[in-house]
Amino acid sequence: MLSDDDAVLARALFAAGYAPRPHQWGAPVSRDATVIIRSTWDYVDRPALFHAWLDHLDRQHATVHNRTDLLRWNMHKSYLDELAGAGLPVVPTLLLPRGSAVNLERLVDDHGWHDAVVKPAIGGTARLTAHVGRIGPRRAQQHLDAILAHEDALVQPFLPSIEDLGETSVIAIAGRITHAVAKRAASGDWRVQSDFGGSADRVPVTHELHNVARQILDPLTPAPLYARIDLVRDLDGRLALLELELVEPELFFGLAPEAADLMAAHLTEQ
Repeated sequence: MLSDDDAVLARALFAAGYAPRPHQWGAPVSRDATVIIRSTWDYVDRPALFHAWLDHLDRQHATVHNRTDLLRWNMHKSYLDELAGAGLPVVPTLLLPRGSAVNLERLVDDHGWHDAVVKPAIGGTARLTAHVGRIGPRRAQQHLDAILAHEDALVQPFLPSIEDLGETSVIAIAGRITHAVAKRAASGDWRVQSDFGGSADRVPVTHELHNVARQILDPLTPAPLYARIDLVRDLDGRLALLELELVEPELFFGLAPEAADLMAAHLTEQ
């Protein structure tokens, strides 16, 4: 079953002369198929199986959007450290390998942060994401320990701007920035996802949003078919990358159907 977002894309593809059909990820695909990865949101619970399926797509010589090498790179949020190392504006991120023993309170203090967020390195829809200030240091330590027992983890400073201003997602289709969406948390929460009552509204792509998004996008060559650049205000008030979504992001086609038309047109030109 297609999500509302993907239903808009399906209509655009039909109008462009395609006959798209939903396909369950993990299931075999025919040789030389064209596959557009969309709502594979549960891959975060089975990343090894998802990797194996990407290997299958490669063996079948499928044309995959986004490219399988980009998907593999983007699944694990260690890419944030790589982008930061290249001098791009990224929210400070500490990558902790599975099995490591970390004193969370000391780690946060050593970096001069007043508050922090703990999350898995492979995640989505705020999976296992905890705000230290809300649950307290003892429970946060237990939470981090539980994650590290099974997988890599991230620690980032908590940004008060997320509560006050939310996040802004800038969407690009085939390298062209098409629209931006402001995502805000429900009253009393800090998570902007709709699963937790968050809201999303289309906003203008300001010069600042465009410039920062381009900084993140331009190193990706060739440009992916779709990308979502999630930006927030850091502790100094500057726009910084929270996540670069290349695997299965909601692209908010319902708020910008012309972006779905652009995607369909780009595929027709290939």
